[in-house]
Amino acid sequence: MKNNKVFQKIALSMAALAMFSLTGCANLNSGKTAKPSVAEDYYGAINYDLLKEKTIPPTEGAWTYFYELDEKTSSQLQAIVTELSSSGKTYPKGSSEQKISDLYACATDLDNRNAQGLAAVTPYLEQIEAAQNLDQYLDGLIALSTIGETSLLRYSYNQDDMNSDAMMVAFSSMDDLIGKEYMENESMQEYCDAYKEYIRNMLVLSGEEKGAAETNAAAVYAFASEVAAQALAPEQFYDPASYYNAYSYDELLALYSNINMPKYLAAQGLSSDDHYIVMEVAAAQKINALFTEANLPVLKEYTKFVVLNDLADYAPVAYRDLKLDMAMKLDGSTEKKTDARLAFDEVSSFLEWDFGKIYVAKYFNEKAKQDVKTMVGTIIDQYREIINAQDWMSPETKQKATLKLDTMNLKIGYPDQWSTIGDYLQVTALADGGSYLSNAIALMKANRQFDYDAYKKGVNREQWYMTPQTVNAYYNPANNEIVFPAAILQAPYFDENQSNGKNLGGIGAVIAHEISHAFDKNGSLYDEKGNYNVWWTDAEYQNYDALSQKIIDYYGNYTISTGDPVNGTLTLSENIADLGALTAVTAVAQKQGESLDDVYTNWATIWAKLATPDLEKNYLLTDVHAPAAVRVNAVLSSIDAFYDSYGIKEGDQMYVAPDDRVSIWQTKATQ
Repeated sequence: MKNNKVFQKIALSMAALAMFSLTGCANLNSGKTAKPSVAEDYYGAINYDLLKEKTIPPTEGAWTYFYELDEKTSSQLQAIVTELSSSGKTYPKGSSEQKISDLYACATDLDNRNAQGLAAVTPYLEQIEAAQNLDQYLDGLIALSTIGETSLLRYSYNQDDMNSDAMMVAFSSMDDLIGKEYMENESMQEYCDAYKEYIRNMLVLSGEEKGAAETNAAAVYAFASEVAAQALAPEQFYDPASYYNAYSYDELLALYSNINMPKYLAAQGLSSDDHYIVMEVAAAQKINALFTEANLPVLKEYTKFVVLNDLADYAPVAYRDLKLDMAMKLDGSTEKKTDARLAFDEVSSFLEWDFGKIYVAKYFNEKAKQDVKTMVGTIIDQYREIINAQDWMSPETKQKATLKLDTMNLKIGYPDQWSTIGDYLQVTALADGGSYLSNAIALMKANRQFDYDAYKKGVNREQWYMTPQTVNAYYNPANNEIVFPAAILQAPYFDENQSNGKNLGGIGAVIAHEISHAFDKNGSLYDEKGNYNVWWTDAEYQNYDALSQKIIDYYGNYTISTGDPVNGTLTLSENIADLGALTAVTAVAQKQGESLDDVYTNWATIWAKLATPDLEKNYLLTDVHAPAAVRVNAVLSSIDAFYDSYGIKEGDQMYVAPDDRVSIWQTKATQ
């Protein structure tokens, strides 16, 4: 249940990997079965027939085109795995073929997994359990850190926000289990209760007596809740002012005064640093306060559970299935994936760059790359016009904004320089004594070493944060770059056989969305070199804040099927990017004489979605993107050309009065 909070600030992606959706404006679709008109509910009208055909797969919490393309990509790669595994060939040690086939064999040999039990991780767990004092417990944490396992003390390596040419070590809060968004919301109590039961069952499975496990689970949950209450909210990870808290070596030791940080940092190879970032200071203070001899029993149980939870996917089937049951409770899915599919998902995650090379070699369309590159240039030109049209920006600030566009780096398809992580990753075959859990631990250890070595080498601007087979895209403010992996260059996002208008409403909107992130509430704080540097005047930024507040209020008027409102603050940056994207592609389409109907219908199509109520609740609390129907209807209702295209008039449910329409980046003077 870990959250990748650090990645959240680094890369603002087009879509969460499991986005949620719901009804349209003001809960328009609630209880409806008839097809609405475009004036009533554009999203519902365009996607009505499509969504009647689609169903949520029983193994999933949702159906989307992101899911559908991911399934297509997975099927292509899974066929390769099957071919390698059944060929009977022996592949050179260390080759992608050897690692994939041997790791998959370990993953699918359930008898071996069950027979091996937890043997590969037992020494680490025993060290934690045997700790008689805090110093011995810390020794156990240090041992676990060698395999990349963190629980209480978590850190990562990132580009420094203040100097993008340098790296920084960033400490975040501990693993907070189900997360503060659930723990602090009364309406989510049933999920919290289920999670407490999950902790208990995991402890029982590991050998604890049921009564003791019940007591320990309650203590672990209470401990995590106390720290989670001090953690940052998701939207705060987009604001360096919230998380960029610099500490010297001595200051860090003082912050963690109850913990032997000199020993811990030395073990991590980080004691020579004198510049650390503490992203969640209040949470760090709470962790330090709870790091006492009196709390040693709960600290040990907490770490034990986190390790079991993290490794359950590679452990005996009983552990794997217990974790799956909890995940299914959270997303509302009703059926487990097959053993073969689970094995493929895990193996392809461990060896993602090996799979990436295979995917590019077999399936990437180089012509698509050139077509998209041309489209990017056109949309950047349009943004240049949009920026220069803003009457609230000074000429000096406009010049800095256009400089950001002029220096924006573009990455399409796959890296020019492939990651060298494959040199670190080795897999031991079953015949040579390897097991799935032992290989998983070895791979985690290798990943940790790779990350550390990369940190020591310094900033690598060629690095990709998504693999080519990922159906997504992102903007990285630290590098001022937009990145479009190969797998998203497919229909309905992009298809060389569909109209240019539809491509503008698909991949064009994705491109424009990522470019917009350079000027959203977070991206606007970084200069063209990727440094946190407020390059606006005070008056301009006050105006930006006023426009942002109008967007927050506007989106807060939309609700999901439960009647709960969209969190306009949580979703602000993504909403700014969506609004900017449609403003830009509308202008491009008009200049090129393309059909706006094609643009808008494909914008609606790419967000078509069905989701379980459980997943809707989950992402209302945690997803920084607005719900799917809102991403369509709220944006189009703020685009003037939309009204002309469909004859939308006052009284229609898609109608928003001109003065109430919102945007940061408009093509006309502000009112």
